[in-house]
Order: sequence, then structure tokens, then C-alpha cells
Amino acid sequence: MEQVITKKVEPEEVHERVAAGAVLVDVREHDYYSRFHLPEAINISVRAINLQAPDVLTDRDQEIICYCNGGTRGPRAAKALMELGYRNVAVLDGGLRRYMSMFEGK
Repeated sequence: MEQVITKKVEPEEVHERVAAGAVLVDVREHDYYSRFHLPEAINISVRAINLQAPDVLTDRDQEIICYCNGGTRGPRAAKALMELGYRNVAVLDGGLRRYMSMFEGK
């Protein structure tokens, strides 16, 4: 099996990266996204990446940060984006769970 090295973004870096121009992509299914998502995030489920990404993510050099609940689908989505020719793809390390646990009560 091919090993794909994916860049990771720490939860405390996300908002700074988005402010600098990164796109935050929630790769969970839409029903989960509609219940809760990070404020800056757009939704492209991991199953729809190949179909939707070329229309929604038009700049293949722009930083893209993928996330899911726990860090499984995010890397799969990042790999798919890299295979589509996106050059600056990362994942939110630990996913939404880690993000929420770091900022809970703050």
C-alpha cells in the first residue's frame, strides 16, 4: 500500500491559516456538517471530493485544510485532492474531536 505523507495543521493554527487565505473543508457527510461545523468551513464530503472539488476549489495552489470527526476521513480526502492535482493540502490533526477538546471551556 502506498504511503501518502500529509501535512498536519494543529487546532490552534486553523483560524490564523484561514485568515491568511486557507480554505477549511469539512469532509463529513452533509447531515453532520449541518448539525455542527467550524464557522469558516465549507462542506465537501469525502465521497464527493472527486466530483465537487474541481468546481468549488478552483485554485490548486491555495492551502486547503481538510477535517472530519476523528482524523480518518480527512487524510483520505487530502489524498484524493492531491491526486486531483492540489498542491497545498493539509489535515486538521486529530480532527474535530481534538479541536473541540482543546477549546472546550475557553
